[in-house]
Order: sequence, then C-alpha cells, then structure tokens
Amino acid sequence: MTTFHWIHIIAGVWLAFVNFMPFLTEGMLMFNNVTIGIIVAIYNAYMLFAHNKTDAKAKS
Repeated sequence: MTTFHWIHIIAGVWLAFVNFMPFLTEGMLMFNNVTIGIIVAIYNAYMLFAHNKTDAKAKS
C-alpha cells in the first residue's frame, strides 16, 4: 500500500467516527467534514495531475 492509500483510509475512518464524538457541535462537525474533504480533494488532484501516476496499468 502506498501513502496515497493510507491517507484515504485514515481520512475515511476519521470521517466515519467523528460523528459519534460527544464533544463536537454540529458546526464543528460541518467545519471538520469540509476541511477533510478539501484536503482529500487537493491531495487527489495532486496525485492525478502533478504526480501523474495511476494504480491501474493499461493492457496492451
């Protein structure tokens, strides 16, 4: 697994469990989800356009 996969696993687990934390208000949860979403979107754009690597190989 690459760092790319680990970041998605960690972000997914965080987004799944943060909703059950009693100390976060609805406004904080929305801010958290928007922030994590932006981070993942920027990271994915970097991996797609700047890094120019894909996991799937084209068949010849």
